Amino acid sequence: MIIFIKIICIVLAIAIIALVLLQQGKGSDLGSAFGGGSSNSMFGALGPSDFLGKLTYALVATWLVLSLALAYMYKTQNTATVFDTQLIEEAVIESSSNDIPVE
Repeated sequence: MIIFIKIICIVLAIAIIALVLLQQGKGSDLGSAFGGGSSNSMFGALGPSDFLGKLTYALVATWLVLSLALAYMYKTQNTATVFDTQLIEEAVIESSSNDIPVE
């Protein structure tokens, strides 16, 4: 399940990058500086801002939810302890037995 979510997150990230690169900012086109340009686009007179913008927001929201779910799955899956409590107690006892000489 984790591998499947990882693959979906990677595909969504690539799609988000592609969608952001497809969109153009307001006034970024040389033709729009002289009053023309975007009326002949395939997305209508307003350009790709409505369709691609909403699609980008939806993909980013999906990616965010899947990333949070993946982080939660990794957190619940990793239940191993890093240090054994017996070793920690031995280290504390050993360090308290070595008294530092005072002048």
